[in-house]
Amino acid sequence: MLAAVAEAQPLGPPGSAAEFRHENTGPLRASVVRRFTVRLGPVENVSGRASQWWSLAAVKENGGEFAIWLLQDQRGAARYILREGAGPAREYRNALTGLALLPSHGAWPFLVPESLTGARTRYLGHTYVRERFFSAGFDPPPVTAVVELRPDLLVGPASNTRQKDDHRRWDNSDYELVLLTRDDYREMRDAGVTCVRAGAGQAAWADELGLFYWDGGADLPFPESLYRSQYLGAALYLDEPAVGTRDHVIRPRLERDPAYRKSITPQAAFSEFEAYFAKALAEGAPSAMMRRLRSRTDVDIGGMDLVQSNLYTWETMVETAAWQLSRDPRVPAAFVFEPPGRVGTRRTLPEMDMTYGVQIPPEDPRHLTDLLFAFLRGAARATDKHWGVSIYGAVDRSDAPYWLTRAYDLGATRFHFWDNYRLACVPYREVLALSRHLRDHAGSRPRRDLDRLRRAAETAIVFPRGYGLGHVMMGKGSLWGVGELNLERINSQGVKHRAVMSNLFREIERCLRLGVAFDVLWDVPGLPLAGYREVIRVTESVAKPAVVPARPGGAPPALTVTTTTRREGGRTIVTAKAVVRETSAPVYYTFGADTTGVYRNAKVAWELYGPGDEDHVFFIPERLEPKVDGDTVLIEFPLPRPGRYRLRAATVDTAGRSTVEWRTLTAP
Repeated sequence: MLAAVAEAQPLGPPGSAAEFRHENTGPLRASVVRRFTVRLGPVENVSGRASQWWSLAAVKENGGEFAIWLLQDQRGAARYILREGAGPAREYRNALTGLALLPSHGAWPFLVPESLTGARTRYLGHTYVRERFFSAGFDPPPVTAVVELRPDLLVGPASNTRQKDDHRRWDNSDYELVLLTRDDYREMRDAGVTCVRAGAGQAAWADELGLFYWDGGADLPFPESLYRSQYLGAALYLDEPAVGTRDHVIRPRLERDPAYRKSITPQAAFSEFEAYFAKALAEGAPSAMMRRLRSRTDVDIGGMDLVQSNLYTWETMVETAAWQLSRDPRVPAAFVFEPPGRVGTRRTLPEMDMTYGVQIPPEDPRHLTDLLFAFLRGAARATDKHWGVSIYGAVDRSDAPYWLTRAYDLGATRFHFWDNYRLACVPYREVLALSRHLRDHAGSRPRRDLDRLRRAAETAIVFPRGYGLGHVMMGKGSLWGVGELNLERINSQGVKHRAVMSNLFREIERCLRLGVAFDVLWDVPGLPLAGYREVIRVTESVAKPAVVPARPGGAPPALTVTTTTRREGGRTIVTAKAVVRETSAPVYYTFGADTTGVYRNAKVAWELYGPGDEDHVFFIPERLEPKVDGDTVLIEFPLPRPGRYRLRAATVDTAGRSTVEWRTLTAP
């Protein structure tokens, strides 16, 4: 009988009310709540369950007021309404389910009293005592605005600025930036942008337009802003922890320590990353909101100890996804892939074919997206979190629209654009166009089973921690994007890095050719792999070389390489000539758009190894204009110091068939 009563009145007898005051009767900081009143309201049936209304009305030390109303049971909220001061009441709803959408930043446990009717309670980090318990009527306010939001579709740029002149620049010069205006935010919303950065003076615009927003400046009303379901927090993402490790730890040490250049291993690089990431979690973006609140003279957070839990990690090195998402059960909540450099189907896939000896056809953009997204989906599945993709200015523009819609169809929930800094910048008008494209696609396919999509893969391919796709060296292979970890180096098992990664890519090619959905993950201890039909482990020893998958017939292109040397200014200068002859299919490989925006067929990829095992250069032509004359490709370069070098030249056709030639060079 008691259980039936509790079910009928989940929170307590309707009409019950309690008034609380701060335990400190002396002066408080201006934004601290001085007193609040809780009221219990009627019970309603929601999807066959008894849910009950309750409200909280608070008065701050400075006289400011706010109130919330919730209809909820023990499992969650069906309706949620907020009113700040004498302003209109706003109801926040999930646009897909119609149910209440609560704030996602992680502060909610502090935003409601621990006890609604007890003699003492904790609220907003402070202790409050009950002054009286009484009976009162209950009337939810008339809702004047319903804010419908899709938490599964966060779309938007990184900055609260735009380019003054948003014509695309190809010459690596920078853009002049200006702050976004109210009209800009409205235009972005109408184009399908749902998530924006808004600084001081801009947050009110984002709020009134029904957008998710973050930052907000240092003067957002406290605690009212934390109750806004649109407000995501002071930060939005951890900024490239793996790249930060490479740029701020590994590279500086390589520059100052010649012995480290020789001794570095994939495991040593991973250890540096492990420490860097742990520090980023402990001292970086997750605690930014608390640091901001502590710095305010009008705020006293008392015992609040908030870690912003809706952050994602915005990262280039996709191989680190499973590690980053598995370090903490809450933070980061998602992994968003940031494409490095001039990534594109017809650049990156040909490089992978030439580098790893696989034959992944570079004519289909699905092959590249599914390869990259396999790391993201696998990490999200293993941790029950989310993933997303971002577009950078140097991404092949013919790929960008497909990347967004393919990611959406595979279960991504975050879609962002980098909108500043030279070639990395996606100009404002292109952000609008891409957002419209995704808006229309998502609008025609609004309901996705995200859990099912996370678990779509049949095969998991697991490979050693510390190995990866190479950041800006993606496609070219140097681990962590540093030449000292080039693919010709020998690991602790006596095996070249190239052999390990080639095994991985053969398994990827096999899945692509069979049409089998697959995930790719680092071999992280304790990572759950149950539910996959098969788990394939690629090891450093390559004890079991991957089987070459069945491939269509046809001959690879023919490649002939000749070299000549001369002495000039005390240096050895090499001129290399490659003659490429097409056979079964055309030869095509591009470095990406040149300084005029033109994609040129480079035909040949050139690399130089030596004289030390740690020395490696991938040659990129000046202005991205390769010296190609018909079937002939020329390159000229110096040998930087005496010793023995090896020149690697490779070419590839549009079916993915590649040919590699090596030449030995000596500098006296």
